[in-house]
Amino acid sequence: MLPDGRINPGQMTSFNHYALGAVADWLHGSVGGISPQESGWRVIRVEPVPGGNLTNAAVTFDGPYGKVVCEWVLEGTKFNMWLEVPPNCSAVVFLPSGLPRSFAAETCQQRHGLVVQSGVHKFEDTFDPGEWPPLPFVAANQPLPPNTIAG
Repeated sequence: MLPDGRINPGQMTSFNHYALGAVADWLHGSVGGISPQESGWRVIRVEPVPGGNLTNAAVTFDGPYGKVVCEWVLEGTKFNMWLEVPPNCSAVVFLPSGLPRSFAAETCQQRHGLVVQSGVHKFEDTFDPGEWPPLPFVAANQPLPPNTIAG
């Protein structure tokens, strides 16, 4: 669609490419952390993934039951998150510190999340952003690739 509302004639335009919508979906679902836990958005999954140089995010989704809002701030290792869940809905919350570093360290809350009902909620947690940029994953008993810090 052109800025004046007309539709491009289409000689070199595909109307089936998702393109920028995929970026918006990633920003809302991964960085901002909101996605549907169940079809219809009555149960919302909240799982923000801070990392890299990102220290905050704020996303809003106008869902079928009302506005879903998630904002988070990372200051050093202190993680604060504010969540607004619309009426007659619930959210399953996974905080970043609960992201399992290994399968053995996983707890029930890390696996199933913390369930909250409609309303405004504040979460405080600690999160170690770790090393950035991340090092490549090397399986045990495998030689390190050349040109790495340890290899």
